[in-house]
Amino acid sequence: MTVRVGSLKSRLGELARSRSRVDAEARGDVREDSGGTNEARGVAREDSGGTLGSASCSTSLPGGSLRHPWLPRASDAPPESSRATPLALDTIAGVESFLPGGEWRDERGAVYVHERLRSEIERPKRHWGSLGKASAGEPELAALSALGLEHALFLDLETGGLSSAPVFLAGTMHWNGSDFVLRQYFARHYGEEATLLAALDRAARGFEFLVTFNGKSYDVPFLRDRANVHRVRVAMPPRHLDLLHASRRRWRGELPDCRLQTLEMRICRRRRSGDVPGEQIPGLYHDFVRHGDPYRLVPVFHHNLLDVITMGEVLSALCR
Repeated sequence: MTVRVGSLKSRLGELARSRSRVDAEARGDVREDSGGTNEARGVAREDSGGTLGSASCSTSLPGGSLRHPWLPRASDAPPESSRATPLALDTIAGVESFLPGGEWRDERGAVYVHERLRSEIERPKRHWGSLGKASAGEPELAALSALGLEHALFLDLETGGLSSAPVFLAGTMHWNGSDFVLRQYFARHYGEEATLLAALDRAARGFEFLVTFNGKSYDVPFLRDRANVHRVRVAMPPRHLDLLHASRRRWRGELPDCRLQTLEMRICRRRRSGDVPGEQIPGLYHDFVRHGDPYRLVPVFHHNLLDVITMGEVLSALCR
């Protein structure tokens, strides 16, 4: 059965815009600008040293909820055994109008974080959170399956293109015991890359496995190089499961190639639409930095989000 995710992009945009408007009205931060349109303004507070605590951003929302919809509920915390670090966010308003979230801060500055639960954008499936028994010929898969999905952090990077270009978006996903938590760490300008790396280092703590697609050849070396440039510590989980290599061993003779989107369509039975080609992503980011048009970046967040979700589906298929 084919699961269509083409509407995800439009649903993200509509949901984000409506929630941004509700939050702005609840804070009383909506004003009439010179063109007669309303513009939400937010105020960021300093969170010294990147220390973690509860974010002061609760507002009254429809349905009686007293939290921002992109922040996790108390019940969303991962099991204590995974020791995943919670996230402290400060509310602000820019890309934020389309993809609401908050700032993660340390002594270097701030980085923007967009967060949501997977169940907010897709209907939950019974197989979420569980892995079948992997083949004995795949020791890393077997180890993760035995340990439990809550010990894995999925990671996908979007970069400026060249080896010397910045990492500007890091998408992560982890299982918290009841749902998948999706976080996207975004550098709104080149100067926020160092803080993005520091936030990613904090996010990776407590996980035993890093799960990537071609991450051994690309994502992890790229992170290491950028961390060296900024002299920032970025320590990934001690064990690394690269789904590309496991997929090649499993499906090389059945598929024309083992690209992620081929696996998405042929193995996971998902169709992607409304996506932006990967080769266009660096240019869209550089245009955003120069001109500040946030709407053009929504497809980039959409692309990154679909990549990490598909990685989770590929992992499940490998363990069937």
